[in-house]
Amino acid sequence: MKLLKFLPLFALLFIYSCNDAEKKETDDMDDMAEQAEIRDPAESNKQWIDSWNSNDVATLDSLTSSSAVLYMEGGSMSSDSIRAWYKNAAPMMKALKTQPEANYSGKDIAYEAGTYSYQIKGDSLNNTYNGAYTLIWKKTNNDWKLQVMNITDKASDSTATEMEEE
Repeated sequence: MKLLKFLPLFALLFIYSCNDAEKKETDDMDDMAEQAEIRDPAESNKQWIDSWNSNDVATLDSLTSSSAVLYMEGGSMSSDSIRAWYKNAAPMMKALKTQPEANYSGKDIAYEAGTYSYQIKGDSLNNTYNGAYTLIWKKTNNDWKLQVMNITDKASDSTATEMEEE
């Protein structure tokens, strides 16, 4: 008889635990849906390169964090210099090609480092300029934003000498 008094309590606990499990499944599905909406940082990086080549400053700006930092030759540029650089350099350059050599993607940070080449519009000699770059992406508000950009020109090799043939 005493066992029958506890039967409603056991039934209530069972129903509550089933409801809790259902809620956990819904939360897990919401988390998975949220993660699915976040694009891969490589997609942001590709969009950045495409925007650069089409001189789409507005898209470059939308892919860039409000606190982004530009480094040129390893030295930090002034505040908001990355946007000024976009507006001044992007329209002059063409055929930006990047060759990634290292990349990493974590939960909240990603980077790509490699070499680049480009040409200048209207250059009658069609010179190609080369160097190295590093782009550091940070996840902000469920999207990837460019946080740090480091650009270094290719240094001429001062150790190379031409030997005369005898």
